[in-house]
Amino acid sequence: MAASATTGNSSVRSCCSLPNLLVWLLNLSLLVLAAAALGTVLLLRPHPTPFGWALVSVHATTLLSALAALYAQLTHLCFPTHAALALAALSGHALASLAFFLRYDHSLRLLGSARDRREQFVLAFMEEVLLLAMFLAQAVALVAACVVSRRWAREHEAAETEKAAVARKRGRKTARVQAESAAAAEAEVKAVDEKVMRCVGGSKKVHWAKNDGFEEC
Repeated sequence: MAASATTGNSSVRSCCSLPNLLVWLLNLSLLVLAAAALGTVLLLRPHPTPFGWALVSVHATTLLSALAALYAQLTHLCFPTHAALALAALSGHALASLAFFLRYDHSLRLLGSARDRREQFVLAFMEEVLLLAMFLAQAVALVAACVVSRRWAREHEAAETEKAAVARKRGRKTARVQAESAAAAEAEVKAVDEKVMRCVGGSKKVHWAKNDGFEEC
């Protein structure tokens, strides 16, 4: 009972801790940013070019990474999947940001938007800002998730150690009770045996006394 109470308290503390709240907020913000960036790409061209599909895949990976992180926060599972998706999303954010920074005009041509130059500039600038924001949020979220995962591992190890200690204590108590029961049962058997032996010895004496009296007569 004490072990379960301790485990419950630790789980409540872990759910309400600052790193957990930070991971939740960052991944929710990643969902919003990725959805906005995906809309920006589709506004530039409803039927994306190969470069547009590359950006769509980056944003889709970001969405999957954020969803995997939220699922991992709820179940304490799937952290390797979340880490792999987060690293893939970070790589995509970095490459896309470099493409917009270093070769801005070429990136606009690769997007193949039919909008006027001003609209293309505004949407591409929004895409670039969203990519940078997602890169920063994804990096901080991944670091915070690693910290939370290590804390979960330590809490799980402490809970398992406590459970093992309780099990050992319970086993020793059970063994002691069984030993005491066995000793009490053995003492009762010995007492019954002694009582039987006394009864048998007394009956023999009575029988011998009767025999002796008959011979005297």
